[in-house]
Amino acid sequence: MKKGQEESRRDLKKSEKSRDKDQRPGRSIYFRLAWTGIRKNRQLYYPYFVAGMAMVMVFYIFRFLGASEVVGSLPGREVLPVLFDVGGWGIGVFSVPFLFYTSAGLIKSRKKELGLYNILGMNKGNLFHILFWETVISYVIVLAGGLFLGVAFSKVAELGLVNIMDKQVNYRIYIDGKSALTAAVLFVVIYFLILINSLYQIKKNNPIELLRGGSMGEQPPQSRKIPVIISFLFLAAAYGIAIKMRNPIGAGEVAAAGVLLIAGTFLLFICASIFLCRILQNNKKYYYKTSHFVTVSTMSFRMKRNGASLAAICILVTLILAILSFAVAFYSGSIGTVNDHYPYDAGVSVEIPAENVPEEMTAGSYTKELRADLENAAERYKNKKGTEISEDYSANFMAVMENGCLDLRLDMRDTWYTPGYFTGWEQGSQKIVYIHVLSLDDYNRLCGTSYTLAQNETLLASKDVKYDSDHMWLYDGKEVKIKEQTRKIPIMAGVRLDGIALDVYDCDEIYLAVPDLYSFMGGKEGAARYEEANYMAYHWEYGVNIDGTDQEKQDIYEKINTAVEKLPGQSDDSSDTVCYLKAERGERFYGLAGGLLFLAIIMNVLFIFVTALIMYYKQISEGYEDQARFTIMQKIGMTKTEIKKSIRSQMLTVFSLPLLVAGVHFVFTSNIIYILLNYSVIDNRPLLNRVMLVCYLVFAVIYSAVYALTSRTYYKIVNRTSAS
Repeated sequence: MKKGQEESRRDLKKSEKSRDKDQRPGRSIYFRLAWTGIRKNRQLYYPYFVAGMAMVMVFYIFRFLGASEVVGSLPGREVLPVLFDVGGWGIGVFSVPFLFYTSAGLIKSRKKELGLYNILGMNKGNLFHILFWETVISYVIVLAGGLFLGVAFSKVAELGLVNIMDKQVNYRIYIDGKSALTAAVLFVVIYFLILINSLYQIKKNNPIELLRGGSMGEQPPQSRKIPVIISFLFLAAAYGIAIKMRNPIGAGEVAAAGVLLIAGTFLLFICASIFLCRILQNNKKYYYKTSHFVTVSTMSFRMKRNGASLAAICILVTLILAILSFAVAFYSGSIGTVNDHYPYDAGVSVEIPAENVPEEMTAGSYTKELRADLENAAERYKNKKGTEISEDYSANFMAVMENGCLDLRLDMRDTWYTPGYFTGWEQGSQKIVYIHVLSLDDYNRLCGTSYTLAQNETLLASKDVKYDSDHMWLYDGKEVKIKEQTRKIPIMAGVRLDGIALDVYDCDEIYLAVPDLYSFMGGKEGAARYEEANYMAYHWEYGVNIDGTDQEKQDIYEKINTAVEKLPGQSDDSSDTVCYLKAERGERFYGLAGGLLFLAIIMNVLFIFVTALIMYYKQISEGYEDQARFTIMQKIGMTKTEIKKSIRSQMLTVFSLPLLVAGVHFVFTSNIIYILLNYSVIDNRPLLNRVMLVCYLVFAVIYSAVYALTSRTYYKIVNRTSAS
């Protein structure tokens, strides 16, 4: 009997399963429902598709440029492919949270529709099928559109990079299959993760919660003082770290400042803004006015729920301004930097070996043959208009300033307290500086001046050091008077070449013009003392400028290089002799500057686009939520003019906050940008300040335009119900 009942139950279950299977929609119906949902919600899906296409396009372009033969032939080819590869993968990583953010806005808006499907008879499995096909359709559209745009604009990007560097253009258009395949694999992983997240969002909600979607009520926001205090402490700590940073900066310092800045910004927008709204609400004279009442009360809820998106906009704006300012300042300062480091078309800086110093400084015997060869090389250009030939000697060494006075009696090695760089060696009242000593005749010729000095006097020149004393001490205890101080720096190629390391590690430089160089440095005895205690070396420098062709300059450079190779000891790796061709050195630097500027422009365009999309989705979601609210306000007596004024006040306040806070971040973190420019051998703070101001003003205009465009969408949505 029991056996028969069990068989009957099994047969009944089989028949029910068979009936359910017959009634279950086929794959085509899921596809049609998915496609219909996309078409009916095109106001949400079109920006979502555009966002995905932009990410695929930029990723492909960066990968294409990293593998491009044209880029591989440009100046800076040792660095540019790496920059574009790293930039491409950076965009790939950035795509994950950004596309998750945009998909979260989609799924939130679709919950009501999916909940209706659920109530009408579809189970969660059916909804999963619909979401699966929506994701597949989205992926195919995004990948196809992104690769099409990537292929179309990759050549434009390549041509733009080539034009920035003023090089020959190659118009051959082709598709990089490896880059396209990499993009396809990367974004299929991203969209698979998005699908998993969407399925989880549906699974955790019951049909009623889905049907109600994002319209569920909220608890009033709580105003807590402790998170507010923490937010300001985080920001103060981040600003303090950024301001106090000195060369060389460590990755740990930058990471700490970045984490504190991001954490403080999010707490500021989520908690501190609510606290501010509470203060305004407690001010009855201010709060109980028509425009203020609606604006402040709505903002308090806005900041609780949407403070994170405003904080993200603020961080993005700060990042945009920092990247753009660095790239523009680097590009703008590259010409001046090359001219400072390489003031002649071709030249050489020869370090005189210690054993040859006495004979060279008294009779010039060590460089005698070299000078003769260089004179022969420049002979044909001597009488040409625009030809300039320069040669000079200098002594270059580390020294200690104590209580603002140079004291060459101090052993430089005794100040080497830590294994750090120059700033790490300084202790108490001592400061480490790099000294360049040259004869007064050479200084006057190089600077176009006519100073005179007595035997016991010197002229001090420096851009950075404020010299507080009126004298200095030589190694033998002799006191020398500082007759005058000036900021006019002589053009010396060898000093500037040595100065590369000094620029990077933030060591200040001082130039001393003296009546007689060798006797001032103490002759043979002084040379031995300074070499041992202060790492002193004598340099002979030669430079030539000609009004000729690039080939003529190249010929002179090759002759200089050949002549230098004849000098004794030039095969020694420790030699500090440098032979340069300005065009060649400058080409590499300009190539790197142009590549960075191009990379910054593309990344900033993308980040601006991302910021615009975040603002767009924010406006849409808030517009649909505010429809009913403003309809109720209109019914209880608010006029359309008052409503519109309230909306404008609220939106201007909310969207101006990220720009204003980003401006404060930008100012306090500018020291990091300046230090990074120092690493790039550009030391021009006024230039950076001008670039930062222009970048902020230009971006403010762009931001305002984006705000105006996205606000129109909000007004349209709100006015649909208000008008009815």
